[in-house]
Amino acid sequence: MKLGDRSILPFLTAVFFILTFAIKAFVDDAYARGEVSSAVAYVKYATAAIACFTGLACAFKKGERVFVGQFDRLMIIFGVFFLGSAVCMFATGITSSVVFEELLRLGMPMLFAYALLNSLDEKTTYNCMVVILIVSFAAYLVNLGVEGVSLSDFMDANFEESNSATESSSFSGISLVLTLYFAFFRKRRLWLAMATVFCVFTFKRLAMVVAVAAFVVSLFFPKLTRVRVSKSTLTLLKVLTIAAVAFWAWILLPEQEGLATQLFGQDPRMFTMGRSMTYRFLLSTGFQSYGFGSANEVVTAAFGMPFEMDFIKIAFELTPLVMILFIWLFWDIAGTSLWGVLIIGFFVVNMITSDSLTSNFCLTLAYMTCGMVEQSFHERGKTLDKEI
Repeated sequence: MKLGDRSILPFLTAVFFILTFAIKAFVDDAYARGEVSSAVAYVKYATAAIACFTGLACAFKKGERVFVGQFDRLMIIFGVFFLGSAVCMFATGITSSVVFEELLRLGMPMLFAYALLNSLDEKTTYNCMVVILIVSFAAYLVNLGVEGVSLSDFMDANFEESNSATESSSFSGISLVLTLYFAFFRKRRLWLAMATVFCVFTFKRLAMVVAVAAFVVSLFFPKLTRVRVSKSTLTLLKVLTIAAVAFWAWILLPEQEGLATQLFGQDPRMFTMGRSMTYRFLLSTGFQSYGFGSANEVVTAAFGMPFEMDFIKIAFELTPLVMILFIWLFWDIAGTSLWGVLIIGFFVVNMITSDSLTSNFCLTLAYMTCGMVEQSFHERGKTLDKEI
C-alpha cells in the first residue's frame, strides 16, 4: 500500500487520533505530579498535528461533507480572537507566549474535529471512540492506583461539597462527552454504561448530572435524542446566556457581597472556590488586556491559579462585544438537534462559572459529536416532526 493511496490516509488519521488521546490519558496526570517532562507531555500535540495533516489531506480529496457550517462559525470565532489579540498586543506593546498558546488551544480542537470528521467514516469513528473510552478509563484507574485511591473510596464522597477522592478534572469532560456520544449512537449499551460509570466516578457534579440524564434518556426515552430545536429556541438560549453572564458578573461585585451571600448560603469567595477573588482583582487593578489569555497570565502570577470564568475572561481580554459574538456563534455549534443543545449547553453553563475553553481535547470530541449528530439528522432523516 502506497502512502499516496486514499485508503492509507484515514487509517493513519485514526491511528494518530487514538494515539493522541492515549498519550493524554497516561501522561497528563503524571506530568502534573512531576513524573515526566514537559517535552513528553506535549507529544500529544505533535500526534494531533499529524492526525490533522492526514485528515485534512483526505478531506481535500473527498470534498467537504460534515461539520461545514459549524466549522465556518468556529473559524469566525478564531479569526476574531486572533485579530483582537493582535490589536491588543500592538496597543500595549506587550507580546506574550501565553497569548499564542491560548490561541493555539482555542483553534486546535476546531481544526482537529473538522479533519477527523471529514476523513473517518461513521464506523471507524465509532471504533476509535470505543478505544479512547477503554484507554482513558484504564489510565484513570492507573492514576487512582498511583495516588493510593481505590474506586471504593467513592462511597465516602460528599456530593454537597463536591468532594471525592476519585475526583478528576483530567477525565471528567472526556468521560462526559463519550457518554453523550454513546447515548446517541446506541450500538452497544456496554460502552454507554462504561462511559456513564466513568463520568460518575470522576465526580464533577454538573458532568455527573448530565451523564446520568443522558444515560436515562438513551435507555428509556430515546426519541428525545431525535428532537429538533427551532431557531427561535436557539436564539432564546443565546439571549438567556448573555443575561446569565451579566447577572453573574454583577452578583460577584464587591457591592453585592451581602446579596450574594444570601443567595448562595455562603460568601462568594467560598461558593466560587476563589474565582470571585480573582475577578475582583482584575477590576480593582485596572487590568489592561494584551490579548486572549492575558488575564490568565496576570491572575496566575498573582494567585498561582488561572482566571477560570471563561465568558467574563473573554469580556476582560477582548471586550464584552466579542464575548457576545462568541456566545452567539458558539451556540450555533449545537446545530438543530436537542442533543446538540445538551452538549453545547453543558459547556456554556461551565463557561459562565468555570473554565472549558482550555479543555481542547474534550472540546475536540464535543465538536465531533455535534457534527455527527447533525449529519445523522440530515442524511438519515432521524428527526421527529416535533420541534421545540
